[in-house]
Amino acid sequence: MGAPLVTVAVVARTLAQLWNKPLLGVNHCVGHIEMGRLITGAQNPTVLYVSGGNTQVIAYSERRYRIFGETIDIAVGNCLDRFARVLKISNDPSPGYNIEQMAKKGQKLVELPYTVKGMDVSFSGILSHIEVRNPGVLAPSPSSTH
Repeated sequence: MGAPLVTVAVVARTLAQLWNKPLLGVNHCVGHIEMGRLITGAQNPTVLYVSGGNTQVIAYSERRYRIFGETIDIAVGNCLDRFARVLKISNDPSPGYNIEQMAKKGQKLVELPYTVKGMDVSFSGILSHIEVRNPGVLAPSPSSTH
């Protein structure tokens, strides 16, 4: 990730100097939320922000974003990626999408452990459950491939 970020930063600084424009820093998370706020017209949204590295409950009030809760261990996006990897679910087009499509077709509810502490959440129990209790689920066993 470092090299592409440095490259884009150099290009952005160069363009700002060439066109005599200020270079403004933007918080990536806030950029996503602001785009959603602009599109929906929401005045004071409460958002569940979920990405590969972040899971946060964020509210907008008095021209500021405030984090009310977040993951205390693993972000939902990272959890879904690892969950899919353990179960050998395809990354194409994305692990989360593929898990959702498979869940829609499912006939059996499997309780997965997670924890909520106030407005903070913990999802590491889901991965532990899958890794320990269901090794090889949805993946062909070595003997079935011959």
